[in-house]
Amino acid sequence: MTRLKISIVIILLLSAVSIFSGHRINSRCSALMELSSSAEEYFRSGNIEKAAELTEKLQQDWEKFRKEASVLVRNNKLTELDRLFARVHHLTEEESDELPSELTELYHLLDMLKKGETPHFTSVF
Repeated sequence: MTRLKISIVIILLLSAVSIFSGHRINSRCSALMELSSSAEEYFRSGNIEKAAELTEKLQQDWEKFRKEASVLVRNNKLTELDRLFARVHHLTEEESDELPSELTELYHLLDMLKKGETPHFTSVF
């Protein structure tokens, strides 16, 4: 009976950690997605200074979240995001025409990361 109780506690702890980490990743990815959308809108409207501010904040937020994400998510899912986050602020400062496409790609990769970490019945069983 003791082994059964210990097993149930372990399963409950693993479930709680899974739910917490999934929620954390989803909320942080959503915040980063909002920032990238806002930066793209400011860049398209010609407000380069505000877009540069947002892309700098975007890069700083990613660097903070990257440390957490590397523990919770496989590293191969994060390498392409690292590359894009490194380029975005630089492209904003140069006022490059490539920025909107890079921000769109960044948005979609963040969305894929977010959806990939959301547990669904079909992905669990």
